[in-house]
Amino acid sequence: MVLEQLKKAGIDLVASLPDQWLGDLIAQCEADPAVTHIRLAREDDGIGICAGAWLGGRKSALVCQNSGVLGSVNALGGIAFHHQIPLLVIAAHRGHYDDSQYYQMYKGRICEPVLEAMGLPYWVIDGPEGLPMIADAARQAYLNRLPVVLLLRRRALVGRK
Repeated sequence: MVLEQLKKAGIDLVASLPDQWLGDLIAQCEADPAVTHIRLAREDDGIGICAGAWLGGRKSALVCQNSGVLGSVNALGGIAFHHQIPLLVIAAHRGHYDDSQYYQMYKGRICEPVLEAMGLPYWVIDGPEGLPMIADAARQAYLNRLPVVLLLRRRALVGRK
């Protein structure tokens, strides 16, 4: 359903770093011949790739964990405020009630406040019923020439597994 919404938004390039919750989405991106999928070593590289795609006339998305959003603050800031390049980030929102890994918890506590401090628009999607927000968020990114971040909780990505 996430990939369907990305394609509905005209996104045909996805750069990603793996996460357990994102495994199915990444596999779908790799298998779809209409999508160029780029595997990353670092999330901030994905910011640069997606920015370059925009400059080359393509719409793209970065798929990562919220830790990748935190690790890409400088790249996101430069893209957002210096170059004004639209970009959609789909991030697994680790570190909340739906996450059983203690080492993820700090990410859940600090990701939203960091995005607020940066002045970047973001939304939290709790379940599959919120996934149509993806196309709306992409449209907002293009209209405002800003990165937009969607933080997807476990149920939105993998259901109740």
